[in-house]
Order: sequence, then C-alpha cells, then structure tokens
Amino acid sequence: MIKAIVTGAAGRMGSRIINVLSTSEGIALGGALERTGHAQLGQDAGGPAAIPATGVKIAADLIAALKEGDVMIDFTAPEISIGHLK
Repeated sequence: MIKAIVTGAAGRMGSRIINVLSTSEGIALGGALERTGHAQLGQDAGGPAAIPATGVKIAADLIAALKEGDVMIDFTAPEISIGHLK
C-alpha cells in the first residue's frame, strides 16, 4: 500500500484529493499538511474532505510527515511548492 502525504490538506483541492484517496485502491492517506498557524492543525484530515475520520491529523511539520509516507501530492501555490522542495 502506497502512503501519500497531501499538502494543502484543508484547502479545496487538498481536501478533494484526500476524499478521492479514501476510495482508491493501492494508495492511502499517510499524512496531511497545512501551513503553520492554520485553524485546522491537529484536526482529523477527514473533516475538510467530508469523509469519516482517517486517523491522520493535519500537521505543519513537512519533515515529520515525509517520514510517514511514500509520495507527496502537492497541490498548493507555486511559491509554497518551491518552499517544500527546499
């Protein structure tokens, strides 16, 4: 099973990606990221995605999240994506 880390997890596209992952075979949510200070940090990633609880909390620590996953799906603004690469 591939574990995916989703950035922008509480946003429109990130939450949709999490929703799709919840019904996909062979890939599952391994982590959910948002920016530091985001109102939904610490909440279950299923909430914004309108799905049952996933057991994955929305976090801001990219390095820690990457240790929990195999791939990262980054659907954030270009400047945020560049920051993730650094």
